[in-house]
Amino acid sequence: MNIRKNFEAIFLAAAALGLVASYASAAARPVEILQASSAVMVDSTVHVVVVKAPRLSVAEKAGLQ
Repeated sequence: MNIRKNFEAIFLAAAALGLVASYASAAARPVEILQASSAVMVDSTVHVVVVKAPRLSVAEKAGLQ
């Protein structure tokens, strides 16, 4: 029972320390936002594959195995 309380205290201390460190380091580094480059379309044709085949019956499916 005492071990659980100690682990809970260690976890809360680590979480608080992590939050403080994150907040402190966020102010130290300014974020640079680069302009997004636009997408360039190389090939405007879209290839389509059409498969036409009859569906197999139950007997044909059993024959394949």
